[in-house]
Amino acid sequence: MDNNKQELNPSIFKIGQRIQKYRLQHNFTQEQLAEAINVSQKHLSRIENGYHNPRFDMVIQIANALNVPIDVFARDMPDDDVDVFIASIRSDVESMNSSQLNFLKKIIGLILETDI
Repeated sequence: MDNNKQELNPSIFKIGQRIQKYRLQHNFTQEQLAEAINVSQKHLSRIENGYHNPRFDMVIQIANALNVPIDVFARDMPDDDVDVFIASIRSDVESMNSSQLNFLKKIIGLILETDI
């Protein structure tokens, strides 16, 4: 098999790259995500590397497993997209109690005051 990615369909390759990006951001291994969407790790690897075009229903399953909007796999986005970040932490924030939420708000305020 030729691993030259330039010969792959660029759109399929981009989708695979995005799947890998969000999988890694959510600290999922290929095995974990593959199990969550009921495919083999090898099949997921081939999707991430641009060798398989995932079916639309599989893209929906992947988005749900990673808790990201479905359209992140279909549109061009910068790495610092706020909507994607918020989607990635939404479930964690929603599970916080009021004390934790107040603490998080204070931390955000401190971050905004710094010159990083």
